[in-house]
Amino acid sequence: MSDSSTPTSLGQQPSAHMGSSVANPVLRLDGIRKSYGETEVLKGISFDIQPHEVVALLGPSGSGKSTLMRCVNLLERVNDGQIWLGDTDITDPRINQDKARSRIGVVFQQFNLFPHMSVMRNVTLAAIKVHHWQKDRAYERATELLERIGMQAKADAYPDQLSGGQQQRVAIARALMTNPELLLLDEITSALDPMLVGEVLDMVTELKEQGTTILMATHEMSFAHEAADRIVLLRNGVIAEQGTPHEVMDESQNPLTKEFFSHFRH
Repeated sequence: MSDSSTPTSLGQQPSAHMGSSVANPVLRLDGIRKSYGETEVLKGISFDIQPHEVVALLGPSGSGKSTLMRCVNLLERVNDGQIWLGDTDITDPRINQDKARSRIGVVFQQFNLFPHMSVMRNVTLAAIKVHHWQKDRAYERATELLERIGMQAKADAYPDQLSGGQQQRVAIARALMTNPELLLLDEITSALDPMLVGEVLDMVTELKEQGTTILMATHEMSFAHEAADRIVLLRNGVIAEQGTPHEVMDESQNPLTKEFFSHFRH
């Protein structure tokens, strides 16, 4: 799907380290624990995400997926463990959280677009207000992104004039505005009409082809099987299994894993 004649990507800019056999992880989770009162939701989660890797976070409801995503985005403070974004420990209480968050693009299941702002203003707002981009630079980047996702004609439209799939594509474009090091996708199709899911997943596939580093929590098992480089399967707050989609989803001999995936076609 990616246009090889167009060097500009939707996601990250081409890295000087692309193709290098040695790379530091974009994200490293080391022993992450999170409790709410007496209830321990995350019980020592550890894994890395390498540059240009797509990792799908799977698991039944209550397994800790959403909590883990919120910890990575610093919406929740961990009780123990460290989260490294590149060479920065973003769980260190001394760090500037806003600065750390600015390095991560996030798309939630709710589109969270400002209803009183046009598509263009929604996409450019954070770049201008938070990152202090010049308006011309922000509009040029936003126009480029909207063209790539087929939404340029809707630049002056308002969210209530868009379908759910269009709104979610705008939310993804907004998350990509400042070329984040990591893109978090948290159940981004769960609020969509089934007819609209495909167009959003096609966009994620294009991001993958362009080398964007992605951590996604999803219930779209066939998509995870096809698009992810690696599966991290959570169960009761721990990593039950991780590996390639084929290893985890097709070849696992764990009865609980087999039972979980038996409910889905992929």
